[in-house]
Amino acid sequence: MCADRRMDRKTFLKEGPLHLLRAFFRGVHEVEVVRGYRPPAEDLLLRPPGAAKPEARFLELCQGSAACSIACPANAIRMVSRRDNPGLIAPLIRPAENACVLCEDLSCMKACPTGALTLVPREAIRIGLAAVDGGECLAWSGRQASCAACAERCPVGAAAIVIEERGGARGPVVREAGCTGCGVCEQYCPTYPAAIRVRVLPAG
Repeated sequence: MCADRRMDRKTFLKEGPLHLLRAFFRGVHEVEVVRGYRPPAEDLLLRPPGAAKPEARFLELCQGSAACSIACPANAIRMVSRRDNPGLIAPLIRPAENACVLCEDLSCMKACPTGALTLVPREAIRIGLAAVDGGECLAWSGRQASCAACAERCPVGAAAIVIEERGGARGPVVREAGCTGCGVCEQYCPTYPAAIRVRVLPAG
């Protein structure tokens, strides 16, 4: 009996904090469900790095543990009610608020306990794809020709965004092959709404 009690105490000390954090996220989730909150459909698909594909497979594997959100050093991963089942939560990234910073440790993928996120090389991450709205972009529209905030902040650098001259104008061009969809460009774009935004990758 005493041995059982010692084991329980040891288990609690080891796993208790995680259970408390899970309980916290469940509480947040319940408040959102009461409000009837639903994330926009596009937001729903901007999953953390290494997310299983297709989306249906990701939702099948994800148990809403919030382990990825807890591990994220940039606080970029939010736990939000699922559109398909508001009784459950799942992680998503809203780049305009907090982008993925492609951290060296790749913490979220390592933390996932179910395989919903699997470890992939940093350069192979594909959260989405950034796209530039030339009409809103300060550089392309000529309102501030020197603006290069997105290219300067991009953690991937010229592999993903370059400044090019076209038709007498100069501005950022996204290189699809190198873009990870991290969203740092969107977060730091000085226009509102951002002239460069991460879009959901086509299914398949």
